[in-house]
Parts: sequence; C-alpha cells; structure tokens
Amino acid sequence: MQSSKGRASARPFRLHRDISPGAAVVKGRRLWGVAALCVLSGSGWILTQAWPSEMAWPLAAFVHFGVIGLSGLAVPAARGGWSAVPWLRYAAAGVAGMCLFALPGATLQFAAGKVPEFTSVAAFCAVPLMTVLAANAFAARDSDASRFTGLMVPSVAGLGGALLLFPLENPGSARRWLFLGSVLGCCAVVALAGVWLHRWMLGTSVAAAVAVVGLVSAAALGAGAARTGWSDWWSVWWSVVGAKALAAEMLRCALFDLPVVWLTVWLAREVKPERLSARFFLVPVVTAAEGYAVERGPIQVRALLALGLLAAAGVMLLVREEPEELPGLRLR
Repeated sequence: MQSSKGRASARPFRLHRDISPGAAVVKGRRLWGVAALCVLSGSGWILTQAWPSEMAWPLAAFVHFGVIGLSGLAVPAARGGWSAVPWLRYAAAGVAGMCLFALPGATLQFAAGKVPEFTSVAAFCAVPLMTVLAANAFAARDSDASRFTGLMVPSVAGLGGALLLFPLENPGSARRWLFLGSVLGCCAVVALAGVWLHRWMLGTSVAAAVAVVGLVSAAALGAGAARTGWSDWWSVWWSVVGAKALAAEMLRCALFDLPVVWLTVWLAREVKPERLSARFFLVPVVTAAEGYAVERGPIQVRALLALGLLAAAGVMLLVREEPEELPGLRLR
C-alpha cells in the first residue's frame, strides 16, 4: 500500500485557483459588458419604433458601417496599432466582422417575406450550439471533454426554449425551404465568424479592428447599394432632403449601432466565443420582457417557460468559469 505521503509526492503539481482582485475586476467588466450588449441589442426595437429610418436598406447600413469605421480610425490607438500586428490578421478580422455584423442583415433582407420573422429568430438561437461545435472542432485534440459537455447542455436547452417560444413553421414550398436554408447557413457562418474573430483579435487593437470591420462591411454594403440604382446615392449626397436623412441616419447609428459594434468587438477579444454566444439567448429575453412591459398583456405559461429556459441557458453559458481566462491561475 502506498502511503498518503507517497501519493502526494507522485502528484507534485496541483492546479490552484488564485483569483486576485485584479482578475475579479476584469471578469466583472466582461460580465457587465455582455450584459450591456444584451440590453442594447434587445432594446433596438424601441429606437426603430420611435425613430424609423428614412433611408432604404442597404444604403442605411452602408452609412452606419461607414460611421463605425471612421469612428475607429478617429481613435489614436487605431493608427498606432497597425504596425504592431501583421496586416493579414486585421484583414481576417475584417472579413470575420463583416460576416458577424453585415451578413445577418443582408440575409434577413434577402429572406424577408419568405421566412417568418419568428422562424428567423429561432434559427439564430441555434448560433450558440453551432459556436460550441465549431470551437470544439478547432480545439486541440487533448481538450477537456467535460468542458464540451458542460457547454453543450445549456446550448441545447436554450435552443429548445427558442423552439418552444417560436415554433418553426413549414415553409410550404421548395423555394421557401431554400430561403430558410439560407438563414440557417448564415447562422453557421456567424458561429464560425465568432470563433475566427476571437482568434484573430488576440493581441490586436480594438479601435483598429473596429475601423477594419466597419470599412470592410461598408464597402460590401456600398457595392450592394450601388446596384440598386445611382438615384438613391445622388439624392443623398446632393439634395437637402437627402442630406437631412443622412444626418439623421448618422445620429441613429451613434445612438445604437456604434456602441453595439464597439462592445461586441471588444468582447470578441476578451471573452471566449462560446460564452459570448450567450447573447443570442439573452437578447430575445430582453426584447420579450420589454414588449410585455409595454403592452402589459397576459403572459402565457408556455412563453414564461420558454423565456426561463432561454435566460437560464444564457446565464449558464455566460458565468461558466474558464480556467484559461483567469490570469490568477498558477501551478504549485
């Protein structure tokens, strides 16, 4: 029989969590950042209802991302961060950011009228599950299987809550099935983009990344807007009415899209993609809670159960401890 002293000597290294006050502050900032992002994103419908856009899509989206890109360039840290990181990393982050921010809007516009709005919302609630699968596919071969299981459980539970709240409708025709497939394909690309953006953002400047993401997205959307006709462009830049609409759209961007993109890009660098994907569960909860508060209508038991599943799954993903994210970990 081996003594306890012998067993202890056979395991000389033990992993201890020594969470310093600084690490706790950093973790708290990340959690508050995700909470602020969920509240802002979930409250976007209030701005849309109170102040409708005077521009058609994608021209309005082009203006928004142009303002976002210029805001990143205006920060001195962006200009100073280019030389520290290879340009290829920023280019990859720009493409990933375009897939994360611009592609969903383009896909939803493409599928508008063919895929029900609630079905699209339920489809995007599959992004956390797809993110967990994508991150595990890119993980090392010796990655912790228990961590993967611990992330899969809330991801599946949250998707179940979304399907309970937004039941999928039968598209009814092969053409509409193709449009639904495009939405699901967009969700898969968004999940992959979240994983890639986190990898490419490590060690980069947030301001520089925001500039690249905004300008790349604006270029893609501007090309799409130009295809709709040059008359819209001419009216925006050379008419008084268009100038007023442009100023109003820039202000709408400053109130909503600008802080959302800055927060998301910062969190994409600071938080693992599986945890950040919890926002796809929590944003519908915020929107539904605000909607019920405004309408003051009765809440069905089914809706209450579904919202509870979404909220619980989002919180489980968000507060799950990741040892490699805590700077206070040490071996002794």
